[in-house]
Amino acid sequence: MKSNSTRRDFVLRGGAVLGAGVATTTAGAAALRKNVDVAAEREAIRTLHWEHLALIEKQDGGVYRQGSRQQMDAIVISEDGEHASATFHVEAEVCTPIQGDCTAAQMARLQGNVASRHWESGRFDVKLAKTQGNWKIVSLRYERAPSSES
Repeated sequence: MKSNSTRRDFVLRGGAVLGAGVATTTAGAAALRKNVDVAAEREAIRTLHWEHLALIEKQDGGVYRQGSRQQMDAIVISEDGEHASATFHVEAEVCTPIQGDCTAAQMARLQGNVASRHWESGRFDVKLAKTQGNWKIVSLRYERAPSSES
């Protein structure tokens, strides 16, 4: 049996292969677009976090800093793209008012030392929701990191 190989047969057979390549490229482009969109949403959430910290810094002055022992921040966006959770690691300046009425405490308060201050590592656990195209903080919780002195 003789095979009839014409230019038209070649194009028809090649069209299926070329079509599969185009479909694969289209699917790859859609996946890439989704990755870009998720990255943009994560950046919007990071921006919101930094704006929130800037407001606190403006009121309290220098209460957060980046530390060398901090872990990477994590942002997880839900499948529907309307909810997210994030963990931001910080070092926070913690102030505890000086307690008691002993002479040392009274002298410290008279000299302007109304609180004991120290730095500690911790993290913010944040829940977010997207409303009218913008991310909003639903809940924010600070948790102190476990002490490494044990």
